[in-house]
Amino acid sequence: MAEDLASLVSTPRRISLLALLEDGPKSVQEITRLVPHMPLSIIVYDLEQMRARGIVVKRNGKYFITDKGSELLRNIPSEFNDMLRGLSTFYKMLNVISLRSAWVYLYYINPLILLAISTPLVLLGVLMSWIANVKLVLLFPYAGSALPWYVSVISLAIYIMVDYIVSYRLKPMITHLRELANVMVSLVPISVSVSLMSLLYYFTTHVTEQVLVPFYIISYLAPIMSLTILATLTALDTGVPFEHTAITYLAILYIPSSIVYLTVASL
Repeated sequence: MAEDLASLVSTPRRISLLALLEDGPKSVQEITRLVPHMPLSIIVYDLEQMRARGIVVKRNGKYFITDKGSELLRNIPSEFNDMLRGLSTFYKMLNVISLRSAWVYLYYINPLILLAISTPLVLLGVLMSWIANVKLVLLFPYAGSALPWYVSVISLAIYIMVDYIVSYRLKPMITHLRELANVMVSLVPISVSVSLMSLLYYFTTHVTEQVLVPFYIISYLAPIMSLTILATLTALDTGVPFEHTAITYLAILYIPSSIVYLTVASL
């Protein structure tokens, strides 16, 4: 029992899966819809590992928690449960804001659907930013005149290149069309942010700081949503846990982008 408890605590996502099964038996598809941040391959692997330990059983295509599994859940320290509840709330918030459940659902149907939906939205954002002279400095919109128009093109190229490098490191055999679909979908929040900023500067002659504040907030949140979507789809492609891919993208893309943007904005 102690060994099984240690195994659960060392792999927190399995506790989340057990908690879902505590509410009733579920199929893999049902679990995937409830935890879209967790790749299907990881869910199946964890369930099978717990089944081998007698923590869950599988009957008629659904997984059931056993008495042993319920006892393990009761023996998990309360502070650990509090942390998991906090993570669960955080994940739910991410799911709602970034529409991750919808993207994951379309991903399983056909990645080409993702490409067809996202491409017009991204191109619209690029067009509006060009008309309003709003540039994209890596992940953030910039309305100053100090930078040339092609900064946006360079920023998009860097974003795509970094994603391909990260994905290839995680899984050498990548499907280029699928990866392009992932990139385009992840650019949707950034495109919306750029479009809003472009509309603001195109139709408003005098922009006050009070008006800019909510747009600045959106411009900082949009890249996080974009990287959340990208990390989710990359995790589904590679089988690497979402948390690992999210941290990788935040470290490689978001933090450097923030530094560059703040440096340019202060000029």
